[in-house]
Amino acid sequence: MDTILRYFEMLRFIPKEPASISTPDLQKRLQDNGYKIDLRTVQRDLNKLSASGLFPFTSTEDTKPLSWFWPKETPRLQLPLMTADEALTFKLVETFLESLLPPSIRMHMAEYFQLADNTLKASPLACWIDKVRIIPNGLSLLPAEIDSVVLPVIYEALLKNCRFDATYQGRKSVAKTYEMSPLGLVFRNNVIYLVATIGDYSDIKQFALHRFKYAKMGEKEIAVPVNFKLDEYIAQGEFDYPIITSHQDIALKIKITKFMSTHLFETPLSKNQHITELENDMYLLAANVKDSDQLRWWIRSFSTHIEVLEPLELRAKFAQEARALGEMYR
Repeated sequence: MDTILRYFEMLRFIPKEPASISTPDLQKRLQDNGYKIDLRTVQRDLNKLSASGLFPFTSTEDTKPLSWFWPKETPRLQLPLMTADEALTFKLVETFLESLLPPSIRMHMAEYFQLADNTLKASPLACWIDKVRIIPNGLSLLPAEIDSVVLPVIYEALLKNCRFDATYQGRKSVAKTYEMSPLGLVFRNNVIYLVATIGDYSDIKQFALHRFKYAKMGEKEIAVPVNFKLDEYIAQGEFDYPIITSHQDIALKIKITKFMSTHLFETPLSKNQHITELENDMYLLAANVKDSDQLRWWIRSFSTHIEVLEPLELRAKFAQEARALGEMYR
């Protein structure tokens, strides 16, 4: 039994080309895993397994010591075999989460995704992948194109906690070159944002990945602002684009239609939201919310279903926009 287990471990340690492992290195890997084995036995085992025809790995012919590898096209050896449950999980990752993975990991996972496809062919779970979908909230836009050279640099820098040099073209500014410390990636609708600092400054900024024109790995370690946590940064509403002059929640009062009252009863604006019925199938909603561009975009999206009553400054803003729209569509 020990010999069979040793064979399995040995086969697992042999990489796919262009990578390879020498016989002495393979011996050391086995010894590190508790197998007391000499070099001659490792050589004999390798020759026996290779010559059997069951395991199509091979070795270099002109190196000393020999180096062993699996040919590129060899299907991944998986022991024990992948179950249908595991295969479905891999398939869901490939379908919905692949863009979250660094390129190096996506390359490594490609074999598992292929193995999952093969496993699901004979499973009733195969139909599940055709029965679940994620759709965006709002109008579905085509994703912005990201430079294929820039993307792996940013992923690698984030993975290795390393700074990188980049040229970035802002929406309303000329392209500038920075040294960046990547802190995290945020996927919002069809846009990927890099959360980062510039140089040795601690100001946290957001950069859309499709606006990077150039990126090159650096060697310096990233500068992380004190107590920075990506979840807390998002929870503070930084991706809701807060109105700078308003640092606190506002007391929002809006008159809404019956349709909106049902919608907001099911999915409230805030925990302290309160809805009161008025006359003529209208309702009054009161809630404390963050004053942000995201809030204003949301109100605009429902047009005549929402009338802003308070704060008065916000009502005046929408009244001005309504007059401008009236002029535009006259």
